[in-house]
Amino acid sequence: MSVRKNGLISLTLVLSLLFGCLGCLNGCGKQEKKHFVLRSFSTLGSEDDAAAYSAVIAEYSKSHRNVTINDTSTTKAGSYKLELSLASTYRGAATPDVIYYSAIDDMSELRDYFMTVDEIRKDYPKFASNISDAALNSVAASDGSRYCIPVRGEWRGIVINAALFRRSALKIPEKWEDIIRAARHFENNKKVSLFANNLSESSSLIEYMVRSLGGLKSIRSAINGNPDENWGTVLDAVQALDELGAFPKMPKGSFDNMVSPGDLKHTANKKQSSAVELFNSEKAAILLLDNTVCGEIDTDIDSNYIALPQVGSYTETEQEFTTSESNTYPTHALSGPVYPPITANTLPTDPPTTTTTVRHSPDPANTTRATDSGSDQETVSSDNGLYVNFDEGFYITKKAYYDRGKRDDVIAFVECFLKEENATRLCCHFQAPSLRTVSDKVRDRLTGKSNIYNGVIKSVEKADSFVVTTQTQENVFFWKHCALAVSCLSKGILTKNETLRMIADTQTTVNDIYSKRR
Repeated sequence: MSVRKNGLISLTLVLSLLFGCLGCLNGCGKQEKKHFVLRSFSTLGSEDDAAAYSAVIAEYSKSHRNVTINDTSTTKAGSYKLELSLASTYRGAATPDVIYYSAIDDMSELRDYFMTVDEIRKDYPKFASNISDAALNSVAASDGSRYCIPVRGEWRGIVINAALFRRSALKIPEKWEDIIRAARHFENNKKVSLFANNLSESSSLIEYMVRSLGGLKSIRSAINGNPDENWGTVLDAVQALDELGAFPKMPKGSFDNMVSPGDLKHTANKKQSSAVELFNSEKAAILLLDNTVCGEIDTDIDSNYIALPQVGSYTETEQEFTTSESNTYPTHALSGPVYPPITANTLPTDPPTTTTTVRHSPDPANTTRATDSGSDQETVSSDNGLYVNFDEGFYITKKAYYDRGKRDDVIAFVECFLKEENATRLCCHFQAPSLRTVSDKVRDRLTGKSNIYNGVIKSVEKADSFVVTTQTQENVFFWKHCALAVSCLSKGILTKNETLRMIADTQTTVNDIYSKRR
């Protein structure tokens, strides 16, 4: 009995030791992840943005108990504090692991601190795979490398009330003469203006018009202080539209006392309706809008995107219309006569030096402007008139990536923001998601009944590349100054040459020009 008992005891001990060792070996294979602090820095635009950003961080933290997020957030207005010392920031002990920041064009001083998407994909082939190549390429640095991973983009476009055109037996504008005919028709109607935006809000219109003629090169010429001949062509076209009553009345401005009341045109002393109000009430047929006001558009309006036709010319007396493909006038001197009158007889007949090919489609789901955003030459195809700026996104620092204890969790942190539900959550001001595809369920949640916003999302999904507006924070003063100059031209306060002088030199004011007349 004692031998059997001792044998049983020995067997029990052996089995216990065996299972104990197996348990130890199994436990050793499941080492707990090292706890660390993930430092992030974000530049957000509003309380809604911050709330959406914080919600994603909270979701990530639930599944990554080993990570403590130390996030420093600021508004875009406060981002300059980081920008002033961007390089030195990444040499310090408190280097961020991830930043959400503006797209940086010149990475010459920073390429040693950030990982590129292509470098990360060598280890993580599916990293950011749901972000469209067009969106990634649109924020590539000047050296061609892609450091920034965008999530959302600001956009602007031209929306038309298609029902108004149908009821008036007018064509949806495809050529400049269609714009002129529509302006005449609505002026005779007296109840509807062609554009909902007055000329003091005309910066987007001017950009579209100039860009249709001379591309990015013409825009840059004015920003650099020497507007080329296309600006004169556009001012002539604006004056022609203004004479036809294409724009609503402007509120009285501070410079209106410079001319007699009889010289003022399209100026009102009383409070005017906003552009959105005019469009919603069907008192205007075309609206220039961006994502910030998309939610204010009446969803019952039969609205759709159009590409503004290329600026052409016409002679009022002969009622002839001619579309200008390009202009080859010599560069002007602001002190002298600028351009010859624009008529069918004065349009150039030589082959154009800068060609812009435009094909129009009434379907807003077609691609946006396919172009090399860094090139002065632009080819516009399947154009619905949308400008999309993916001008911010995530960056991963090399310091975080090369820390093998952090790498997986840092990658997972960014990927959490790139998930469809979270990326679209950040589009809380009708921004365009940078995703390759958006599911029907998520699109319906985002857009509600807005066919405008729905059209934007579909366009971004299908686009090969994007035209980026030059109306960025860097150029905001130039465009405000430009709109002021054009509105003063409309009121008769400035001549065309004086308007060009103001556009060329943003330090020049209306008072400066007006005082020289005396």
